[in-house]
Amino acid sequence: MRIPLLNDTERLSFALRLGDLALLTLAGLGASRWQLLGTMAAPAPAWLPLCVALGAALLPQCGLYRLDLPGAPRALLARLLATWLCLLAGSLLAGLVLEQSPRATLLWLGQWLLLALPLMWGLHMAARGAGLSPARVLVIGQAGASQTLYQRHRQAGAGPYQITALCLTDGASAPAAAGVEQIARSSQVPAYVGSHAIDQIWIVLPLSDAAAIARLQHLLRNTLVHIRWLQDLRDLQVLNVSGSTLYDFPVLDLNCMKASAAGQLQKYLFDKVFALLALLLLAPLLLLIGLAIRCETPGPALFVQPRIGLNGRQFRLYKFRSMHRHADSPTLQQAGRDDPRVTRLGRWLRRTSLDELPQFFNVLLGDMSVVGPRPHAVPHTELYCRQLDVYMVRHRAKPGITGWAQINGARGETDTLDKMIRRVQLDLYYLQHWSLWLDLRIVLWTACKGWTGNNVY
Repeated sequence: MRIPLLNDTERLSFALRLGDLALLTLAGLGASRWQLLGTMAAPAPAWLPLCVALGAALLPQCGLYRLDLPGAPRALLARLLATWLCLLAGSLLAGLVLEQSPRATLLWLGQWLLLALPLMWGLHMAARGAGLSPARVLVIGQAGASQTLYQRHRQAGAGPYQITALCLTDGASAPAAAGVEQIARSSQVPAYVGSHAIDQIWIVLPLSDAAAIARLQHLLRNTLVHIRWLQDLRDLQVLNVSGSTLYDFPVLDLNCMKASAAGQLQKYLFDKVFALLALLLLAPLLLLIGLAIRCETPGPALFVQPRIGLNGRQFRLYKFRSMHRHADSPTLQQAGRDDPRVTRLGRWLRRTSLDELPQFFNVLLGDMSVVGPRPHAVPHTELYCRQLDVYMVRHRAKPGITGWAQINGARGETDTLDKMIRRVQLDLYYLQHWSLWLDLRIVLWTACKGWTGNNVY
């Protein structure tokens, strides 16, 4: 079972941190009410927040949030116990300094341990595969580094990743491995990814092989899965590797939106809350527009069209109908100035962007975000992905109702390639510089003056 918000290593690790903090706090409060180690209850100490903060600092040090480390029950329990020994020692010291009763301190600490430890162990075991589908991974790289990576992956046991295919770039042949398919040439990788439901591609190459990495990036430019470069530093003497690692390989994400796990959660919550409030507050306006459309021309009030969304998946986009009902043609044509297909009311709706309001339903359904690159129709996507190398990268984020490109004037008809190039450049800037503050700026700018423009027909 895939949980979209959690079925990602970084997001799952962040969720585990939040879960541990909640369990430490609840167990600390519960230890003051339940008499597990004596006949008298131990009151929750005033320094409970200090103990929880100490736990938040110590838990990552034992690799509890490194989901690529071995996740066997005994190994996980050993790491938890090691962390708790340090946590209890620090909490005991704080209790003896701040409390007058050593007996009450020891009693509370013992009950805190008995309540929190089993709950945390169960939470971490559940997160390591009890209900989440592992990401299917295709590895591209040289034989030595790829074999090292595969061995480390096997030693880690069940986890969030499953290496299912291997492509060696140096022409070597890898030993047969159960469940791992060999791909003869890197040129076969894009087709293989699409036909075998691959979730991630790991490129395992050294820093000196930058030319090969660039060739692979170009080859995979239209492959909308998570592409990561696991840097092979085995020939270098490195004392400390800063940044994220995976099976002890430094990791660089090549085609991901700039957003941490906490940032992704912020964006998710912002989208849902904002869309719900917008629909509630704008409900009378939505009804009036719908009635006006039905009164002006026969046909439905809503127009539904397939669009390309996150990772190239199609979804049904909702808009207020702004054209005559039978204005569709076999070839998709963008609306232009004085377009006869556009109704009189539709011209005003398109000019003010009010025809986009039903897309808040798309946000609640999870197909769109409030802010992001605008979704294009399927024929346009098929056209521009052949003309622009980086075009498909904009689909590594959910499409938005408004976006950085729109408030910078790149909206409306794209009758020249230069207009689309500028729109894509602005979309990529947004993906590279995302923050919740940037989303808020875009929403405020859209509300003030970004909802109309000279190129919108």
